[in-house]
Amino acid sequence: MTLPMPWRSRAVRTAGAALVAVALAASTAPAASATTASRDSSRHVQYVDCAASTGTANGSRTRPWRTLDQVNRLHLRTGSSVLLRRGTRCTGTLAPQGTGRPGSPMVIGAYGQGAKPVIDGNGNPETLLLRNTQWVEASNLEITNSGNPGRNKRGVRVQLQDYGTGTHYRLTGLDIHDILGDDTKGTEGSAGILFSVTGSAVPTRFDDVLVSGNTVRTVDREGIYFASTWNNRPVHGDYDPNGPGYLPSTRVVVRGNTLKDLGGDGIVITATDGTLVEHNRLDGFQRRSAGYNAGMWPWNADNTVFQYNEVSGGETTRDGMAYDVDEGTFGTVFQYNVSHDNAGGFFLVCTATGTLGDAVIRYNVSRDDHFRGIETCRGSFEGVRFHNNTIHIGAGVSQTVVNENTTERHGIAFENNIVVKKGPGTASFQLRSGSVTLSHNDLVNTADAPANPGGTTADPLLSDPTGPLPLGLRLRHGSPALRAGVPVPGSPGRDLYGNRVGNPPNMGADQGHGTR
Repeated sequence: MTLPMPWRSRAVRTAGAALVAVALAASTAPAASATTASRDSSRHVQYVDCAASTGTANGSRTRPWRTLDQVNRLHLRTGSSVLLRRGTRCTGTLAPQGTGRPGSPMVIGAYGQGAKPVIDGNGNPETLLLRNTQWVEASNLEITNSGNPGRNKRGVRVQLQDYGTGTHYRLTGLDIHDILGDDTKGTEGSAGILFSVTGSAVPTRFDDVLVSGNTVRTVDREGIYFASTWNNRPVHGDYDPNGPGYLPSTRVVVRGNTLKDLGGDGIVITATDGTLVEHNRLDGFQRRSAGYNAGMWPWNADNTVFQYNEVSGGETTRDGMAYDVDEGTFGTVFQYNVSHDNAGGFFLVCTATGTLGDAVIRYNVSRDDHFRGIETCRGSFEGVRFHNNTIHIGAGVSQTVVNENTTERHGIAFENNIVVKKGPGTASFQLRSGSVTLSHNDLVNTADAPANPGGTTADPLLSDPTGPLPLGLRLRHGSPALRAGVPVPGSPGRDLYGNRVGNPPNMGADQGHGTR
């Protein structure tokens, strides 16, 4: 897909929260003695070659360690590196004992020429485990764990347990695949990448986390997941007044990752403040889980921004929608995203037994999402604004544009949107609470729409409805949607294409002057 420059590179700056992981690893090869491990841990660089011939190993480049267990026994110096030789395969769990410091992080990576080194978890719960550490960076590894399918397991786990604040975590350029875990999620769930805060004795969180440029494919259950036991506040239904309090992780960035063929959710952010999720591509989720799963969403997290992401291939209507504003979230923004061909639909806005508020869903594009455009669930909420989005529902696709499945109050302002239904199938509204208000929308071939002051049913003249996204579905010259919207307080200055937002704005996601 060829994308315009603003889609590829514009970003809201935020930093990242951190993580650490847990466990040991077993291996059938001889382990280093305590004396050898103690002596050789003084090296700043530990080399690992699991294909090396027999002989005395000391972690040098000429006499590298031959098993992951040998590395796990070392007490690494602060700022050490563990480098695996490219083109080789190691079996078991890599769980280095060490840490970094400002300007000298602990590095887990590769050396030599050829393909990325492979760590095969061989059915163990952990494959790469970074536990109670900080200032750590892992990159350029292939990570897999298909043994013992259906058991609880993870590709990369960063775990902090009763640690305090851990700072500076970088996961980049990792190829994570075939993590055939069970159907659990949370702090001990199965995932491709899991940031996990556990324990209850010491207030603990991550700070300054970057998860960037990784591939995560064929994983059960979760793709990329942030979870914490320090998540208790009464805004969500799992609140435990006797549990650890609420301490959100901070400065978390999830950027430029590719996820495919996931059993459950794609990217889930919980117990964080100010997280940025951008430029990620997800295709194929909710494929094997018996639970409810969506593409990208926050839960019990504040001020999360999702932008320039693309989600497709969600399966089932047990959620199965691209995006979700979930309970316990405040200040959530979804902007400049693309959604298409999801069986469950475009958006879920769900409070369940908690609350949410101050959510904005703007300048996004949806094409051929089935079942529902916006779905609510039980519980009431206020302060959700859905404006300047473009929804195109093609031939053979049916969608309930806004589906309230309870009569509880759902305060949604639906403004400046374009909804176009073409060909066989239906598009309709099912409103039950009396709290969804419409204005200045262009609604074409939709049924049961309520009053829509300032709106129209005229064809908005969208360009290339079947072409590449987001370049398709732009307004053509002479569109009745041009400058037909109403100004929305707090709107950004530009749309997802980089066009300036006018006053008044266009209806829909495209704020340009019309293509020819």
